[in-house]
Amino acid sequence: MDSVFVPENGYLDLLHSDIDPVHLCTFFDPKSSGDEEGDFSTDLEVDASNYEQLNNMDFPYENGDGFYPCCNTTDAYAKIAELVEYVLKDQQEKQVEDIFAGNLILDDIAAENTEKFPDIKMQSCLKRTFLGSAAESYCDASEPKYKKIVEVPAASAGSGSFFAMPLNSHPVSCTSLTNQHMSCSVPAAHGLERSLIIPGLSEPLTSEYLPVNVKGYQENPGLAGAPQQIFNFVLENGTSDVVVYPVLPSSMETFMSPSFPVNLCDLEKFQEVQDSIIPSEEPFKRPEQVETFCSSLKDYFRDTCKSVTMEREVNLDHLFIDGTLVQSQTETKTGKTSAKAMEKELVTCSLQEKEKTAIDRSQIFQIPQRKDLETKVIAVLGKAGMGKSILIQKICQDWCNGEFSQFEFVFWFDCKQISLPEKQYSLKELLLEFFLKPQEGSKEIFEYMLQNPDKVLLIFDGFKGLHDHENFPRCSGSQPEKDLCSIKELLSGLIQKKILNGCTLLFTARPKDKLYQFVSKVDKTIEIVGFSPQQRELYITKYFEESLYCDCALKLIKGCEYLFSHCYSPLMCRFVCFLCETVLEMGEKNLPSTLTELFLKFFQQKIMFMETDVTTTENQENLATLARVAWCFGEKHQSAMKSDLIPSKEVKEFALKYGFFLPFAFPRHSDSEEEEFGCTFSDFVIQNFLCALHLLLAEELKDKNLTKYLSFLSKKKKPYNWLDLMPRFLAGLMFLQDDPSFCFLSNEDEKQSTKKQKTLLKYIRRLQINTLCPERLLELLCCVYETQNNYLLQHVALRLEPKLSFLGIALTPPDVHVLHSILKRSRKEFSLDLQNSSIDMQGLQALVSLRNVTSFRASLSDTVRLWKSLEQTKDYELLKASTEKFVLDPFKAKTMKDISDLSDLVEMQEKMVNCVQEASGCTSYEIPAMRNLRKLEFALGPACGLQGLLKLVKILAAFPSLQHLDLDALSENGIGDEGAKSLSEVFPILTSLETLNLSQNKITDLGAESLAAALPSLSSLKTLSLYNNNICDFGAENLAKVLPAMTSLRVLDVQYNKITGVGAQQLTDSLRQCPHMKNLVMWNPTIPYGVLEHLHQLDPRISV
Repeated sequence: MDSVFVPENGYLDLLHSDIDPVHLCTFFDPKSSGDEEGDFSTDLEVDASNYEQLNNMDFPYENGDGFYPCCNTTDAYAKIAELVEYVLKDQQEKQVEDIFAGNLILDDIAAENTEKFPDIKMQSCLKRTFLGSAAESYCDASEPKYKKIVEVPAASAGSGSFFAMPLNSHPVSCTSLTNQHMSCSVPAAHGLERSLIIPGLSEPLTSEYLPVNVKGYQENPGLAGAPQQIFNFVLENGTSDVVVYPVLPSSMETFMSPSFPVNLCDLEKFQEVQDSIIPSEEPFKRPEQVETFCSSLKDYFRDTCKSVTMEREVNLDHLFIDGTLVQSQTETKTGKTSAKAMEKELVTCSLQEKEKTAIDRSQIFQIPQRKDLETKVIAVLGKAGMGKSILIQKICQDWCNGEFSQFEFVFWFDCKQISLPEKQYSLKELLLEFFLKPQEGSKEIFEYMLQNPDKVLLIFDGFKGLHDHENFPRCSGSQPEKDLCSIKELLSGLIQKKILNGCTLLFTARPKDKLYQFVSKVDKTIEIVGFSPQQRELYITKYFEESLYCDCALKLIKGCEYLFSHCYSPLMCRFVCFLCETVLEMGEKNLPSTLTELFLKFFQQKIMFMETDVTTTENQENLATLARVAWCFGEKHQSAMKSDLIPSKEVKEFALKYGFFLPFAFPRHSDSEEEEFGCTFSDFVIQNFLCALHLLLAEELKDKNLTKYLSFLSKKKKPYNWLDLMPRFLAGLMFLQDDPSFCFLSNEDEKQSTKKQKTLLKYIRRLQINTLCPERLLELLCCVYETQNNYLLQHVALRLEPKLSFLGIALTPPDVHVLHSILKRSRKEFSLDLQNSSIDMQGLQALVSLRNVTSFRASLSDTVRLWKSLEQTKDYELLKASTEKFVLDPFKAKTMKDISDLSDLVEMQEKMVNCVQEASGCTSYEIPAMRNLRKLEFALGPACGLQGLLKLVKILAAFPSLQHLDLDALSENGIGDEGAKSLSEVFPILTSLETLNLSQNKITDLGAESLAAALPSLSSLKTLSLYNNNICDFGAENLAKVLPAMTSLRVLDVQYNKITGVGAQQLTDSLRQCPHMKNLVMWNPTIPYGVLEHLHQLDPRISV
């Protein structure tokens, strides 16, 4: 340390000298002057040592004409303070005022204290010294405070350290330099409690940062000027009150020593600190305006969500049934263009896999390993009518009832209502005025939301409603929260985290709505898969719970299998129940056989039931106009419109009266602006049916143009493809034009309807059905089924290919019913591939039971599950038939679950012996799929490779015909020497094995030695690949020894190992004794090219 001396003539010469007075303050602590930003040491042991040096240091002290060492630290500091006070007195008061007027940030304090406090070890004598000196150093407030320096520590933290001050000192009134140095006098007469005042603290300080016990808080009237949170701390051995402030601005850091040790409390007992801060007697309260707004918002949603908009008002709790929610994964769909490469689709998996990933409604917002400070995006996907909106309605109702308490604000927006192109909003308007009337203190409420975005949940229901979302804009503008912009621009800002960053966004969309093109990262994807058969029955039972037809309604609906299959969709189930109730009330005993007929009767009953003073002709005209409106907006992917866009007042009143329209209001930009209303179609099915009706009734459309809307051959997406059910309704209506219900809705000429039927028949006859992809084929089958035309049904059944693959195509219950019905008509024999189709067990059983289905492939887990069910019901005949039809070859294991499924299959065969014996008296039975398995691929990757193989080798004996065992995978299974040894032990039972691929498995000489010892037992082995392992010359030597004994081997591949010329020579010598060998591939980077070329010349069977 450099010495600084005071001149002989005293402080006056020092004042006029070139010595920087500030340097005197930092003389004993050079670090404080070296870095304006406060680059303080984080090693508290160094700080502690500095503290000891400070107390034991000799200071230069003026005595007469010379300098003498001074051992009184306090006096030395006091004399330096006198000089600095003399120089800086004029600036002192203003600087102190500036200190406490700014914003005091404490984030760095907490971070540093977390790092420092657990590691500090202070001796008890230092603590006693501090407490003792604090009591002895008390002096009257009128005395200069720099005369007595109390050893009060400062926890250095760069821009956020703590400094102690006496409670009886007002910071603004302090004028001495030592007050800036934060030295203080502490009264010994005070009680045992100390008050810690922390201005500017935005979140409660956890006890892990503070080695004290917190008991509450008390206000300090002397510091009422700055916003502050005050905590009452009781030290283990405390005696006096200490007010703690954050660090001073950088302009004042020069005058403070950052090396004071932190010995404010008993750090040796730090582990006894409480885990949480006890809240104050008056807990923090939200502003009154925020409380009022939250209460009003909950009242609004409580009232809005209590009932379901149906044919009659029904309580939500009465009819709501939790459909199956599955946490799904997405996969990137590759394409030729970069835009297509970005498309993602749901991974279609087996039913059992979906059930294993099912989640509860309360788990929707649980996102593990996610930063709380960033916007969270959740996607709820499901086909139209799956109950996405009902789920959102239930979430809002749950929030009103106290669930999802992490959110203080929940907003539910219907995208089709808010995304009209001409409408613009600011975020403030959308949040504060869309649901409720303008509130008092709206500015404060909005600011509260901006400051607490993590407490805001924004739900955008129906991403498909963002018509033309292919042109999704980027957020722009200087103040995106306040600027007026379209809903797409607002959404863009939310997604790009430029607006309300930290909130939670929940989107509902259809699986193919291209959501992932515009939301780059979705934190959680949830799929609604609809009702199971048991849930369908429960819904129907609840619907008719208070009805006279409760007993017969379920029986009637289940008797119509096609309509019951459609009940997997909650929306369709509701329509089926409504019509069933109408049929029973009219005394009829049969339901419609198709979906088209169902909605035809639905429209008829709605209009007839409410018809009073209008004529049938007027109804037909209004319905035709409404159908044209549905088509015009459907082409634009819209289902909502402003009221003034509806052609006439009569049509609007007609649609509202019969429930085809639902009204809504737009938010106003100002109180003087008139309230504007709009309408939306009540359900997507209603709009789909009306669109089909328009195409059929429109005079401007020629008959031959109708078929283009079926789009079976179209490879490009058409605008009307957004209307999923429209082609089915169109096909069905063409063959229902002579139905009384259709005649009630339209007065079309009978000759015209016959011409349209012939057009459709001609179109389908010309279709090359065998060229259609699985999705188009299913659409064709569903359209033909809606016609119920025997000729068309038989024609399509005869044109189907014998091998039908629906691999990776989600088969819904209606799809399965239609497929079953058409296959049943055919005289052909079919082979079905139903892997990863999510087909339910009832559908799988129905297809497998068809006599002309001679073979099928399905997910192994679903198949075994079906067999177990048949075993429990003792349907042994179908059990035996289904096992004989099941195909397993080839099988590729990608996960541990696949290996477990194989093990279950082996166990099932043991049970089958007892079942077959009971049914036919046969004493032995083998599942043909196991007997016929010839190729098995193993691709579990390095994480589970060895574990999976060890489980696989235990069941390999159950596959006696196995010819090809492939353990090579792009991700490298890495079974190593242990896996090689375990596999070699089962070689003697693999008598049919012809190809063994052990490439890229990290096998060394040890593993090669184990393999070599057992390889001769593979009597049928023709090809052995050990490509890209770690085999050296010793392993090559062992292989060379057994080559002559492997008489069936034709090809050996040992490329990319670590074999040198020595090992290569040994293999070549052995090859001479193997005339049966055709090829030896052994290029290795460790074999000189000349050596390998020479060996090739000796034996051409060696590949270079």
